[in-house]
Amino acid sequence: MTLVEFTHDASLVPKYEVSVEFYRAVFSVVAALVVPVGLSWHKKPWYAVPFSTAYASFGLLPLPLGERAWLTLGAVVLTSVSATLLCRPWERFSINFGRIASFTALNTGKRIALAILLVAGAVYAYIGAGSTFRRVIELSDSNRIFIVISGCLIAVVGCGNIIAKIVKPLVDEIENNVASGVLASEITEFVSSAAHIGWIERVLLFGFLASGKPEAAALVIAAKSFTRSTAISQGGRLVADYYLVGTLASVASALLVSCATRLALGLPPI
Repeated sequence: MTLVEFTHDASLVPKYEVSVEFYRAVFSVVAALVVPVGLSWHKKPWYAVPFSTAYASFGLLPLPLGERAWLTLGAVVLTSVSATLLCRPWERFSINFGRIASFTALNTGKRIALAILLVAGAVYAYIGAGSTFRRVIELSDSNRIFIVISGCLIAVVGCGNIIAKIVKPLVDEIENNVASGVLASEITEFVSSAAHIGWIERVLLFGFLASGKPEAAALVIAAKSFTRSTAISQGGRLVADYYLVGTLASVASALLVSCATRLALGLPPI
């Protein structure tokens, strides 16, 4: 199947129909590039470039694109490398030897327990390796599943950096007010937890919206508003504005990506 199929109708008017392979290629490339941005991995090129390469390979190479798949993969790698170069100086790469030392400091009983777990894990891996590998291959060949996975990564992780930039002026103002004593120091904890709550929020929103359940997505927003109402009331208008802007940006990103995902799957946007 080619990327674009050309057909004629009764009136001989040309009609272009984009195949699902094309959408898989687009979603995989976008996810491979925006996920490291959302996680600020371009300041850590040993994370960003391997992830972009691996994810784009997993999304592109199974497609019947021939040399175009390899050319697109090369373009993704070059884009990721250039993004990391633009983010220099990079964070220093370091190994946490303290954690390694903590493992070596285990007593004899715990070492035996870990050894038994490793042996059991090896047995499980040996028994299920073949079927697990085949299942992974089957999933990688499913264009629709890969489009959904890529769309979820774009909505949840890739859009995080955009949302952070949108609310950054409000965050800076809140931090200044906390430093000057206008706002309580507990508000800082409210702001710092917002990013992780936003990830969970967008996972649920994308799942409900992509599956055609917008009424369930509304319950997610209602539940979040209920649980965060106390901190909002303590923080005043500035914190309320931060919460509103962040929530609307999070909902909008999940909505847009879920609509694009449904369209790519040949479904109505809502």
